[in-house]
This record gives sequence, structure tokens and C-alpha cells, in this order.
Amino acid sequence: MHRRRKSLFIRAFIVIAVIFTVRASADAHDLVWPGEKLKTMFPQAVSFEQKNLFVSEEQRVAIEKVLGSGLPAEDLKPSVYFAITRDRPDTSPRKAAAIIFMDARGQGGKIEIGLAVSGKGKLIRLHIFENMESASLTGTAFLKQFEGKERSDKFRVGSDIIAPPETVKSAQAIASGARRGLILINELFKKK
Repeated sequence: MHRRRKSLFIRAFIVIAVIFTVRASADAHDLVWPGEKLKTMFPQAVSFEQKNLFVSEEQRVAIEKVLGSGLPAEDLKPSVYFAITRDRPDTSPRKAAAIIFMDARGQGGKIEIGLAVSGKGKLIRLHIFENMESASLTGTAFLKQFEGKERSDKFRVGSDIIAPPETVKSAQAIASGARRGLILINELFKKK
């Protein structure tokens, strides 16, 4: 009997460990320092500064009103990274961009999106990291469309985004994730 309890305990421990491991890998961009990803997003940065934030109830309501939908729970405690640059070695460092990583769900599953946003609230760069999507969605031709987009843009496939054939669902998921991230950063850092 003692051996059987021990065996059940070990099995239960393994199941719990697997669940936590799967959950941790699902949100891995929030658990580890994304140094290489940050350099991909803003290669001219001399360093990066992390800020862990909390979306207030007032901010959540404002964001959801603009989005026209609910904000996923994972977005309520975002990590934002500031790209720090220097114009010259003898000048003071400055924050050149805010970077955030968002998750979207496309035809192939989870898509991890990196966004770099300027101090004026415009999208500087969008990069696709983890994904199982068509290579046409990670190519320059598709991603360049997002550069310069603002909070007021539609981010809608067939309107202001052109999607490669047979990728409309995933392209819209990327566009919606990018819009959500841009609106989130704009709301969190808007001038009061």
C-alpha cells in the first residue's frame, strides 16, 4: 500500500510539473530576458531597460473601447522594454523606442509578435518570432506595411493591410495583435 501511494504521488508530481512547464513555455517571452529578440527589434540600441507594468481598470476600459473587444488577461501585466540609444558617445542616453511582445493565434497556432513603438506612438517595426505560419507572413514585403502605423489606423486585411494569398486569417491575427500592442503602449505612456 505504501508503495502504491508513493507511485501515485510521483505520478501526480510529474503531471503538475508538465502542466507548469507547458504553461511557462507558452508565455516564455515574459519569463526570460529576451536579449536577442530585443537586438532584432532595435539593433542600434546600446542597452535595454525593462519596465513591468500593470494596466489599471481605467486603462483597461479605455483600451477595450478602442479595440472593440476584451483585453486578454496576459496583457494586463505587460513587460515593456525601452531601447536606449546615444546620438554620440559623449551624449546622454535616451529612450528611443518602447518594445513589447504580443501573442496572436493564427492558422498554424501561436504567433509571437515583437513591436517597436516610437515616442510619438507610431509603429517603427514589427517582427514575427515564434510561429508556424507561411514564410510569406514573416517576409519584408508583408511586415513593412506596418511601419508608420498609428493608433487610428484600421489594421484590417483588405483595407490597409494586404495579405499574401491563403493567409488571410493569420495575417489578420498579426494585424490585430499589432494594433492591440500599439494601443496598449499608447495608453500606458500617453501624456497626462
